[in-house]
Amino acid sequence: MTDVPALELAGVVKRYAGRTVVDGIEFRIAAGSVTALLGPNGAGKSTTMKMCAGFLGNDAGRIAIAGIDLAATRADALKRLTYLPENVVLYEELTGAENLHHLLGLATGTTLPRARLGAALANVGLPEEAHDRRAATYSKGMRQKVGLALALARESRLLLLDEPTSGLDPQSAAEFNTALAATAATGVGVLMATHDIWRAREVADRILVMAKGRIALDLDPAKLSAEEIERQFFLEAQAV
Repeated sequence: MTDVPALELAGVVKRYAGRTVVDGIEFRIAAGSVTALLGPNGAGKSTTMKMCAGFLGNDAGRIAIAGIDLAATRADALKRLTYLPENVVLYEELTGAENLHHLLGLATGTTLPRARLGAALANVGLPEEAHDRRAATYSKGMRQKVGLALALARESRLLLLDEPTSGLDPQSAAEFNTALAATAATGVGVLMATHDIWRAREVADRILVMAKGRIALDLDPAKLSAEEIERQFFLEAQAV
């Protein structure tokens, strides 16, 4: 596994209409690790995710994906990441395997043999019988797994997730966490924006809490209960 961080932010600033919404944040995400990004509404979490995904430019500081400066060599940097929104959009009339084939082609201009596409879907826990079912029959959790398989098939260095467990029932959320852990185990670095403290603690190696555009807390979930993380989160939220 490489020593180059999957993602590095150094002194990143974003302003809107003269107001600073992200204020000099700095952190790194190691290859193969999962970092959860929490924060109350207005903390700067969504803006941070959009900058990391290349949807917004930063006004100061540096963002690097797998060591590649996002501002200086945008196209090259974006080739190394996969971004999954809260609701993964698939082509309803295509099967899971066909969707993966098509999305991979759109993202990279190439594709993989069917066996390797199937292996990527299997690695994230999509049942084999679902590979050839139309996506119209898929649950949200199954759609998320196709998205994770895309990150594997692309050999992405960074995976950005926006509220991935929102709307999932407990079993589906647990299955998603298992699939996410399997994805990270291949060496993909993960940044996951979420409000789900309990699920974040289960899968994340690190929890960052944003408040007022800054990183207010940097927590090790292995050393804290979900209740303690929740308590610290709400203390920061009330201070905003």
